[in-house]
Amino acid sequence: MRSSSRQNLLRWLAFGPAAFALAGSLTAHAASSSDLHARISNAEKAMIKAISAHDTALLRRTVGSLGPLIEDALKRKKAGGQISSCDLAAHSLGFAGTSLSEAIAQRGKERQLLMGDARQAAADFDRDMSACDVQAGQKTGNHAGVAKALRAL
Repeated sequence: MRSSSRQNLLRWLAFGPAAFALAGSLTAHAASSSDLHARISNAEKAMIKAISAHDTALLRRTVGSLGPLIEDALKRKKAGGQISSCDLAAHSLGFAGTSLSEAIAQRGKERQLLMGDARQAAADFDRDMSACDVQAGQKTGNHAGVAKALRAL
């Protein structure tokens, strides 16, 4: 069965807006993932600085700045959306910071357990952030600074 040129034209006209919408959403996603990557990288630097300076106030502010990123990821997940590697990296970094701030307040076995949790979360952050680098189109970097700073404590 042959299709007329009019039918082909209508198909292409219907395809055009969908193609533009797809291209626009891909561009917006790339911009949002690179913005998210930059925010997490800045939080990583601030956390390393806070750990090395033993500054719990900066540590808590840094973890607090990651809160909205993590909440947005949870909302997307509840709505049926996908979670990106950058979202996982933000969660891992926030968990490492929270565990460390709790460990500073504790003594004995509780402190050791919380420090172990923080070290594991830092290792997860290293892995998740490497995947986030790839997702954001950045060169894969070394994100073991948080784990190294925790080992130095």
